[in-house]
Parts: sequence; structure tokens; C-alpha cells
Amino acid sequence: MRLRLLVGLTVLLEASACGGGPNLNPGNGAGGSSNGGSGGATQEAAAPLPVRIVNWNVRNFFNNKVDSPDIQGETVLSTTDYSQKLGQVTAVLSKLDPDIAVLEEIENENVTDAIATKLGGYPDRATTQGNDPRGIDIAILSRFPIDKIVSHKDEFFSPSTDPTRTFIYARDVMEVHLTINGRHVVLLGVHFKAKGDATSQLKRLAEAQHTRKLALQMGYDDSSAAVIVLGDFNSTPDAAPMKALVGAPPAQYATVGDLIPKNQRYSTVYSGKPELIDNQVMNEPAGSLIDSAYPASVSILHGATVHATSDHDPVVATYDVN
Repeated sequence: MRLRLLVGLTVLLEASACGGGPNLNPGNGAGGSSNGGSGGATQEAAAPLPVRIVNWNVRNFFNNKVDSPDIQGETVLSTTDYSQKLGQVTAVLSKLDPDIAVLEEIENENVTDAIATKLGGYPDRATTQGNDPRGIDIAILSRFPIDKIVSHKDEFFSPSTDPTRTFIYARDVMEVHLTINGRHVVLLGVHFKAKGDATSQLKRLAEAQHTRKLALQMGYDDSSAAVIVLGDFNSTPDAAPMKALVGAPPAQYATVGDLIPKNQRYSTVYSGKPELIDNQVMNEPAGSLIDSAYPASVSILHGATVHATSDHDPVVATYDVN
């Protein structure tokens, strides 16, 4: 299988967001399970299908209801603040027009449904119920049918540097299986432990190593599967957790953030320093993902509209699925 990344090394600035290139959106309800054949013994391969994927930490997206009974001291926004937040988030997503969006810091399925309803065109969506004490979860909106979702929130694992320590995910890893253009695509949506003390750093490393094992297992189970790990890693590309996730040759994964110019390669600003901690990581070598004949697709949306609602910027990449 080949999942080719449409790439042109640009960062999408708010003033020109999604306005300079062709519309790569396959449309509402497109995709699914086409095999490109007509039912005969010999089937013709499906034509490549561009699929735009966005991941974004939308920052504390709670609603205006008490609707999470398992969360003590549940955060409830005023109706005005909730309406404003919903409008800001959907304005950004509408501008980006993703076929699939993986969002971090969503309170529950009611918030996910509200986003999908306001945007329209995302009949398949889901929200994890993870381990975060405040109840911030991971959500997915998809124009393609979701075949299966697996949670990993209750799994225990240890970091390689200290096998005496045992952790669970700070939130969850949302394992989503889809069939797109006849191909098996697996998304692993993540939101690793935030920066902090030595224990936080150790936990984040353990999360990255365990997620790497999950991604490798997806490839072992189905050698034709395209696996994309995406979300808020709370780790820069040069830090130990991301190095552990990406791995080394001959099993080194490709990171779309590497395709953005260094002076523009950031998704948040921490202590006054721009950092890239939101990303998309693929289980194919970088050489098979890049085709310079295609228009620009890898981008990070910066600007006032994004910053009005979140301290993270959304990452965008379009994949050619065939």
C-alpha cells in the first residue's frame, strides 16, 4: 500500500488560509470502501483520493451543562462563553475544511456533537472517556465511515529507562480504524502528559514508547495498513519521547512537521519560545510520502482567530490514499 503525502513545505497563515490552492476535499460522505473494480475477477486499482487531516488541541472546550457525572467539580461555561467558544472553534475548522479532524481537550460527546452539527457533513464522530481528572478527552470528526474504535486508557506500561515504574495514559490513545478508498487506515489520536517534573517527563516517555508499540502492532496485524499517530505530544521533535515514537532506521516513521521551514515550525509558544509539540507521524518512510508534483498541503494555521480560542495551532496535512 502507498499513502502519499501531498506536500509543498508551507505554513498556512491566517490571511491566506486555504485560499491559494485547489479544493482537495473529496466532499461530504465521500470515500468509504471503494475498491475501484466492477465485480469481475480482475479489479482495477482505485484512483488516489486526497484526504485532508487536521489535529488540534482546542483548549478546555467545556459546555454549559452539568453532563459529566463522573467528574467531580465539573467545569461549566456560561451560555455566552460556550456559544463563543463553539463559534470560534467551528470558524477555524470551517476554514480548514478537513475530511477528518482529531481534537484534544473536548469535554464529552455532547461537545463533539455540537461541533459536528454546527459544521455539518461529519456523520461519523466519537469521543473517548479517558483518564484526565478534569474530563478533557479526545474526539474525532470524520466524513468517512468509522469501522472500529479501541480505547487504551486502562492499559499499564513502563518506560524502558525505569521498568520499576508503571503508568497509564494521562488521557487515552484513541485508536480509530477506517476504510478509505478501499484501504485500511488507522489513526492513533494522542494527548500525552503535559510538561512538569521528572515523573511527568518519565510518564510522557512511557506513553510515547507504548504508543510506538501500538503503531507497530497495527502494521504487524495488517502490513498494508497506513498508521498515523497524531495529536498533542507535549514533546518537541528533539526530545526523548518523540525520538522514541519516531524510532530509527529501518523502522523510522515520517513526521509531517519536518516538512515545514524551521523558522515557522511551531504549534504553540511555551515560556516565550515557539515549539512544535503537535504533529502527525506516519508508519511509512519519508521518501514514499513526498511528491513535489503536488500542491502545498502541510501547514500550521497561526493567527488571531486561532489564538482567540486556543494556545495551540492546528496541524494540517493532505494524504493521497490509494
